[in-house]
Amino acid sequence: EMSDAGIGGVEITSIYGVKGEEARFIEYLTPGFSKILNYTIDEAHKLGMGVDLPPGSGWRCGGPFVPEEKGLWSMKMHKIQVKKGENWQLPADLRNVVAGSFIGADNKIIILDLTKKTGIPEDGTVYLAQRVKNGDKVKRPADGGEGWAIDTFDEIITNWYLDEFWKRLGIDEGKLRSIFHDSFEYTGDFTTRFAEEFKKRRGYDLVEILYELSGDCTDKDRVARAKSDYRETLSDLVLGSFIQPMNDWAHRHKSLCRNQAHGSPGNILDLYAASDIPETEIFREVEPGTVDIFVNKFASSAAHVTGKKLTSSESFTWLKEHWKVTTSDMVRATNRFFLAGINHMFFHGTCYSPDDAEWPGWLFYASTQVNDRNPLWREMPALFKYIGRSQSILQNSVPDNDLLIYWPYYDVAASEGNIFNHLGVNKDAGWFKNHPISGLSERLVKSGYTFDYISDRQLKNCGIESGKIETEGKAKYKAVVVPKTKYIPLETMEKLQQLIAGGGKVYFDESFPESVQGIYDLEQRLKQLKEIIAEIPENACVGNPVDLLKKNKINGEESLTENGFHFIKMKMNGEMYYMVCNTGLEQKDKWVELQPEGKSVVILNPMNGEISRAETKGNRVRIQLEPEQLVFLAVTKNNAASPELIYESSQEKAEPLTGTWKIEFTAGGPVLPGNIQTGQLVSWTKTGDEEIRRFAGTAKYTLEFTDTGKTGRAFLNLGDVKDCAHVFLNGKDYGTLPGPSFKVLVDNLRQGNNKLEVEVTNEAANRIRDLDVRGVNWKKFYDINFVNINYEPFDASGWKIMDAGLLGPVTLKPLVKANRNSD
Repeated sequence: EMSDAGIGGVEITSIYGVKGEEARFIEYLTPGFSKILNYTIDEAHKLGMGVDLPPGSGWRCGGPFVPEEKGLWSMKMHKIQVKKGENWQLPADLRNVVAGSFIGADNKIIILDLTKKTGIPEDGTVYLAQRVKNGDKVKRPADGGEGWAIDTFDEIITNWYLDEFWKRLGIDEGKLRSIFHDSFEYTGDFTTRFAEEFKKRRGYDLVEILYELSGDCTDKDRVARAKSDYRETLSDLVLGSFIQPMNDWAHRHKSLCRNQAHGSPGNILDLYAASDIPETEIFREVEPGTVDIFVNKFASSAAHVTGKKLTSSESFTWLKEHWKVTTSDMVRATNRFFLAGINHMFFHGTCYSPDDAEWPGWLFYASTQVNDRNPLWREMPALFKYIGRSQSILQNSVPDNDLLIYWPYYDVAASEGNIFNHLGVNKDAGWFKNHPISGLSERLVKSGYTFDYISDRQLKNCGIESGKIETEGKAKYKAVVVPKTKYIPLETMEKLQQLIAGGGKVYFDESFPESVQGIYDLEQRLKQLKEIIAEIPENACVGNPVDLLKKNKINGEESLTENGFHFIKMKMNGEMYYMVCNTGLEQKDKWVELQPEGKSVVILNPMNGEISRAETKGNRVRIQLEPEQLVFLAVTKNNAASPELIYESSQEKAEPLTGTWKIEFTAGGPVLPGNIQTGQLVSWTKTGDEEIRRFAGTAKYTLEFTDTGKTGRAFLNLGDVKDCAHVFLNGKDYGTLPGPSFKVLVDNLRQGNNKLEVEVTNEAANRIRDLDVRGVNWKKFYDINFVNINYEPFDASGWKIMDAGLLGPVTLKPLVKANRNSD
């Protein structure tokens, strides 16, 4: 069924079961599980579908075979007040204490030998760091998948776990397209060898910063540096002890590795780049008219900089409350992913339901419910084709971004807050939005520049090629822009200076970085930083980055942004491509000036697959887009033979279609209401029929009308639709209109009688409301049963009835024959 709908592959994630269906449970990683998994993979392969699988059920790596000592740990600080002359020793009930120090009035550190008694020279405080068991277990596990989550900061444990998992999985190498790891939702911040790793990586003992980590130290800069060193160590361990070993393990079993780096306490640019397919996500609604994509660009930036072909997304995760997500909402989120450089989309939470499971079936609590129980499923193939056509270009082209923006990770690592620094997405992205890089990104976008973010580690691998900055993945950029930065590694500053000396362009926003990160050998490194900065010509490299870029003839596509369009750039077959989107709330009809010159501009509309030739004047092109309409533009070297694009004229008036609408409910439930007729289009929930009020499904609207125009072509606008429409005129299928604009060019209008048929499908909210109003027990799931978008018990009985159907007004606007507007 998924294949028939246009889905190209699946990720199989085993989660908790349904109460009353225990006889159907397939215990995780048993021989029975392996048998049905192998069967499913074989069937998928017959259909040409790829199969991905996480190394564990639910999410978090772990399970019943993981002993407690191989699970996660946290650091617990103890503060003990002591008196002068006291002969102190470690309390017998404190186990796994890894470091201890004494601080007196002069803040001088005395490192304690925890195996001996220590004479206290003055009144003060003993600070102890204890390794304590973390409570993290597998989240939302399947039957048989319960157990401790593994210690992700220990490479030995990671490799042990992955090998044990593979033994139990029971499939042949190469059958999985990819191994998948979800967002980092482990909460440990310590490990058994953390103190040794800290000293090896940071150059001094962890015990030397217990005071700074305790909350008692008033030297804010010293505290920030201590936290930075601690968090950098966690970051190093996540990368080297978990993500990289998992990627290597996947390769040994002839699979790729797909990973969500966000949520981790690490440098997520490096963590994204460590896997074959970096993956981001959008969590919660994309508000109409807004564009918030910078955090999502971290995944695509890592792919672009390191030369990876695919960047994926966990898509539509709880865009809105259950059964309130429309196809328009999905289109809007899809467009944001594409604008962020995503080219490989996954839908989150398409649950399997057996045929005999009563509606709404078996469900996952954090999902848009893109499954066959959702009435919108019948029209989803149109969205899948839209995504498929877009991805065919995005995956087969090469990104052509102008700039690299340096990400000041160490400013984030030095920020206030808990030791475990959760770098999340969307509402949890203060690590980005509260720093100068956010404002700089906005300014560059408004000036028409495209860019990728780059980390310190990735910057080290850059060189100069033909005057451009070239990354390890052979991507080339015109310049590096450095936001206002407080802490920067000495090695990074040296690299930037080398790039400048080699002819590369590097621009600093208003000022050079203030200092180096961390504590070790601070004075010497600060001296070296000043020496490096002294070698950089400040007047040529420091100031307003936009001004500096323009001064050096590095110009953005300002005409596109000035006219309200969002876009990305790419190259394919030696030609420049643009993906352009109208993210606003009204139609945009603008002449824009593109930088590359060509003889034609060809437009692909991925919603319907049509290819046409845009109206141009030199290197200026007319772009007309409805709200959330997205197109691809190819600037061609030859005169294109494609038909001319038909534009809607502002000179013609749209005429309303009137008459009697016949409405027939054709699919859905809980029952099919009787047919109705109306001369005025309103929500079908306002007809007074209780069966219609609770109905979720499809109704066919039919109108017969007379047209007196002389042309067979016109723009048909359905107006307001709740929530998705499929249009037929005089028997011709014009396809699905998922929204939020419901306008289509029709070309078979007849002089005289015409027949318009519109199949409208609504969201399922009214039907689920009815279940809760009547007290039907459909929430029968183990584990988290069943929560709303705010993680509270789900209850739709208090919802208002949602509008549904064709609300109109439905209009026709005739096509102007010449159809070529002047300026």
